[in-house]
Amino acid sequence: MFCSVLVMLLCSVGLVVWGAFMTDSSYDRKLKDVVFNYNSSQPLADDKFNMRSWIYSSYWSIWGLCVIAAIIAIIGLIAAIMRNKAVIATFLVLLIVFVLIEISGSITIWSKRGSIRRLLYRFANDIYATSSLFDISVIQNIYQCCGVRNGGWTCPNTPPCDTAVFNSVDNAMMIAGIIMIPLLLLQFFIIGFSALVLRIEPRVVKERKREPEKTNTEETWSS
Repeated sequence: MFCSVLVMLLCSVGLVVWGAFMTDSSYDRKLKDVVFNYNSSQPLADDKFNMRSWIYSSYWSIWGLCVIAAIIAIIGLIAAIMRNKAVIATFLVLLIVFVLIEISGSITIWSKRGSIRRLLYRFANDIYATSSLFDISVIQNIYQCCGVRNGGWTCPNTPPCDTAVFNSVDNAMMIAGIIMIPLLLLQFFIIGFSALVLRIEPRVVKERKREPEKTNTEETWSS
């Protein structure tokens, strides 16, 4: 139990550190300059606002879950060291609730896949519709694309940018989902093992030591 919970803690801390690295100003600077540009003309400004809202909500939700997972893992380590059934039961309940939140969050993100596709398609089309040259150059260089499917900017032998941007985000979501599978399996294993410990681990009962009965020396001598 200690080793499996320790793996969970290391994974959670690693994801927290990676999330902190992503917020650094130097990470993907050009793409951030596109999305976090507040001076774009309409309707591109609305698209960027919606994208920022989606990024903030997704990032802070995932980062917050990683922090909570690390805290729960620390409680699990304490429970494994103490071998206290009350602490193990508390850890088990917290982990079950956390896993349910993870599963419901994954289902919610997957159900929003169509709206994310429409948002990214609209974003790429409005970049060309507003002739935002800086945004166009950044998007084309990062995603190796050109134009949009139904727009006037088309390039031969080059994928349209609306499709390329969505495919990149969709692949990132699929990779995140693949990473989540072994983590969920690990958490299910910890849940099962913790329940087994609660079932078979004998309860430790501290008994008060009894002092040995004193022999009556006087009776012994008289006998």
